[in-house]
Amino acid sequence: MSKGIVLIIDDEPQIQKMLGVILRHAGYEIITAETGEKGLADVVYKKPQAVLLDMGLPDMEGFDVLVRIREISDLSVIMLTCRGQEGIKVKCLENGADDYITKPFSAVELIARLAAVLRRKTSPIVNEIFDNAGLRVEFNTRQVTLNGQQLKLTSFEYSLLSSLIKSAGRVLTTRQILREVWGTENEEKVNSVRVYLNHLRQKIEDNPAQPKRIVNEPCIGYRFNLLS
Repeated sequence: MSKGIVLIIDDEPQIQKMLGVILRHAGYEIITAETGEKGLADVVYKKPQAVLLDMGLPDMEGFDVLVRIREISDLSVIMLTCRGQEGIKVKCLENGADDYITKPFSAVELIARLAAVLRRKTSPIVNEIFDNAGLRVEFNTRQVTLNGQQLKLTSFEYSLLSSLIKSAGRVLTTRQILREVWGTENEEKVNSVRVYLNHLRQKIEDNPAQPKRIVNEPCIGYRFNLLS
């Protein structure tokens, strides 16, 4: 049984072929487009569940394709980027990309990232309750427990945790966190994000020095992982 349809928007035949082999082997159906305009038409008419979108296309920038996709669809979008493009990655994430993957990448990483963004479309929150690997958050009452023990979180810690959980599996940039938790993009508060995240890790991670739930995306932001 197919796991879904993935649209590859990339003008390099070798990349298309490599991605096609990896994705078909993992159980996905594949559509390919060499230009942004064809890719946008495929989004409308072929209804893929996810898009792998290269930044450099012959007719338009990958970022512009992303913006136009977001005007018509909430399907999962993973940007294909190069090393050293941190600014571009941040710009894409803040304009609706679900994730990015840096070239060169392994088949294992690609499939894991794709599975994660598709899984995120099915919210882990049921009846206003999040429950994963011993961590339970009741959003109606703002109660947080870990392995049955109630945690005492400050207002900012709770807001930060809530924001991360509601975007589980997705990278949140530091600016997005500032906007959602503090209501500002003030760069002076960047250090506050780090401080509160460290406090939060002390309370919800088994080993705060090697966190598994809240992980850094260097130069980009943070990701909340669902644990098995």
